[in-house]
Amino acid sequence: MTDTKRRTRVITCILQAGSGIHVLQRLRGIGIDSAFVHHARGVGASGKRRRGASHYAEREVVTVLVEARRAEEIFEFLYSAADIGKPHGGMLFLEKAGHGIPPVLPNLPDES
Repeated sequence: MTDTKRRTRVITCILQAGSGIHVLQRLRGIGIDSAFVHHARGVGASGKRRRGASHYAEREVVTVLVEARRAEEIFEFLYSAADIGKPHGGMLFLEKAGHGIPPVLPNLPDES
């Protein structure tokens, strides 16, 4: 299959603020370089149901582009690495990518 015909998936991980960089480092440790993190914030209704009360939340969103054959493996890895299973741990989404080619980086010697 040519590079332009590769099947790819996008995994979106919504996390507590401050944990995105750690997840990116863990992904790079298993050879995933096609990921980025950005900060997000929003507002929602308060769980206490007080009139006019709002709940402001800040999150980090990690987006990962992977080959379809590794999508389930990386999804499970993220579930564990990002502590999604803990209360208020976050959410994961897996979807088909319209177009995308995960980068293949050359093996370069360490700079140290």
